[in-house]
Amino acid sequence: MHAFDLVLRDETQSVRQKAQRKKKRVTETAALPDTAVTAHESAGRPSNRPFPPSSAIATTAFSGISIPKSLQEPHEQQAVNAFFSNYILLPRHPYSKRGYLDCLLPLYQTTRHDSLLSLATSAIALCIEGGSPSTRHFREVSRAFFGKALIKTSRAIRDPVESVKDETLMAVLLLSFYERVLATAEAKQASGVHDTGAVALVKHRGKANGDSEISARLLLAVQTQVVDHCIQTSAPFGKTSADLDSLRPDTFENAASRLTSLSAQVSDLMAFANPLLRNRNEFPSQEQLLHILDYASAVETKVSAWPDTVPDDWWWKPSHSFDNLPSHESRLFVYNRRVDIYHDIWVASIWNSYRTTMLMIQYTILQTLGFLNPPPLSSDAIQIVTAINKVQSLIDDICASVPFNLGTKTFGGPNDRKEVRYPDDGINKPSNDYRKAAAGLGGWFLLEPLKLAAHAISMRDGQKDWILRQIERIQRIYTIRKPIEEPTNAMPSPR
Repeated sequence: MHAFDLVLRDETQSVRQKAQRKKKRVTETAALPDTAVTAHESAGRPSNRPFPPSSAIATTAFSGISIPKSLQEPHEQQAVNAFFSNYILLPRHPYSKRGYLDCLLPLYQTTRHDSLLSLATSAIALCIEGGSPSTRHFREVSRAFFGKALIKTSRAIRDPVESVKDETLMAVLLLSFYERVLATAEAKQASGVHDTGAVALVKHRGKANGDSEISARLLLAVQTQVVDHCIQTSAPFGKTSADLDSLRPDTFENAASRLTSLSAQVSDLMAFANPLLRNRNEFPSQEQLLHILDYASAVETKVSAWPDTVPDDWWWKPSHSFDNLPSHESRLFVYNRRVDIYHDIWVASIWNSYRTTMLMIQYTILQTLGFLNPPPLSSDAIQIVTAINKVQSLIDDICASVPFNLGTKTFGGPNDRKEVRYPDDGINKPSNDYRKAAAGLGGWFLLEPLKLAAHAISMRDGQKDWILRQIERIQRIYTIRKPIEEPTNAMPSPR
């Protein structure tokens, strides 16, 4: 806890200095006039609090919660309204819940407008809404809220009461989400400091992590985020996995949480293999390479069994609704005339998480085989061809999910546009909830799988160019800065 506090102090000072430098360039968020909107508000809720929109009752896992709507929408109100409408209040498959955003509403409703959770919510809402060209300045406004939230976080984690509250852990997760979104938008690597802080918090909370469904879900969200960060940075998950698993209630498990636990083993594989395979100063020994192969094969066996555990309605189905697109649009939006549709955007995202996990394993196997038996003298040609075929199949599946996630959208930020087409099953038109989720999250969910697919050493002619065009499309839609270097071969040839 103390180490996290020190990091927060440094980060708070940095954010405060940035906010002061940019203060003259941003518009101050206006306060709403006093308005009695609902019984909740008249019972003591500050009237200048941004509220998510709803005509009456939110249809979520926590039904029966009324959501007041403000009469005016300054920057903060507009962003929070869009955030809840486009990301929080959308229905999703119960077995796909490994995150925390759908737990936000009941916690958010009980906090004051100047609370840590409220500030963190406003920060991420403004940051995401700033993905549209017309509201790009919202991201600058978000930095001020982020800085205030950091100050309150530093106080909360040292308070014996506040440090064990779900609201505090939720706020830290939102700050981590903010850091990831902003890092992606600016083509930087997220530091992961808030993931580290979240792990420290759940350990500090102990068995309180199982006191309620929300508490258990927040614990799972921490585990998921840390696994993702470890995989991206080739850091070992190791003992952290066992520590978090011991805190999670035995009854709380679903298809998404099982994939998270399996992915933790892949992060440990990458942490072991990458330093050996990417060391330009020392060639890995035969014994080390054989150990990597055995390790990778064992992890692959476990991960590849995951699809057998998913619900029947999670499996994708082919769609032919894009078959009549003009040829130039078909080439832009569809690869190899294949379009798959899923139960919802979150299920599609979890399937692509599985595919990226399997791709990392196959990349490791191929690179290790390349060191053991440099082509074309390889005695393991069959094993190499098998891995290459698996890579091709996984990449084809990712490409076939692109139309479901992006439709025909090419610009406009995270909001839905009525002229954008999305694939359907030939019977029912795409629902408004699906369109909102696809517009707001589809591109973000696709970005990492597509980047990893572009790293493949071998794929069908023209497929890499198509993938890179989809990455450029996502960057344009969400105002994401392009990295200085385009994706390169993730499997350098042996010396």
